[in-house]
Amino acid sequence: MNEVINLEFYKGKGAFWDEGEKPISDLDIKVAEEKLGVKLPLSYKDLLKEHNGGILKYPNIFLEENDKERFTIPEIYGIDFEGEQNGVGILATKYWINEVGLPKTIIILWGDYHSWIALNYEEKTENPSVVYYYEDYLSDNEKWKQLKIANDFDAFLRKLSRGSILDPKKLKPSYGRNKE
Repeated sequence: MNEVINLEFYKGKGAFWDEGEKPISDLDIKVAEEKLGVKLPLSYKDLLKEHNGGILKYPNIFLEENDKERFTIPEIYGIDFEGEQNGVGILATKYWINEVGLPKTIIILWGDYHSWIALNYEEKTENPSVVYYYEDYLSDNEKWKQLKIANDFDAFLRKLSRGSILDPKKLKPSYGRNKE
């Protein structure tokens, strides 16, 4: 991998959202948890109280332990009571599970139909792991492959980053560009 420069990781409190929806109340979060049948991670609930989902300031994450594959998560969903039936927000999880055949033990935080970031409640914990699901085009047996990103939501947050991983001094000039 190229030398990592200008890479900034999310450190907790502070500017997490680049843009977002209006904050959500504790009561709405409690109603959503009852509908989903799970307790959402405390740090996720705290973020929803700042913005009820939105575009991330720290959208990148390395998916493998050897840090070779970087993935961009443009946004994290919030709670949208009207979007429950039409595929919007975390309450649409059941819709997407039925639509594309994802496991029933997850809550989807983001997806694009071919890949998904989700909280995994398979172990029935209040502090679920965060997983990445992606379509397996090579297998006849499994539609979805799963990769664990983090043991819990807080660890997931600490893995989010922004910035460049390329050293501009080591890049070759593009065709037609003068080398300085």
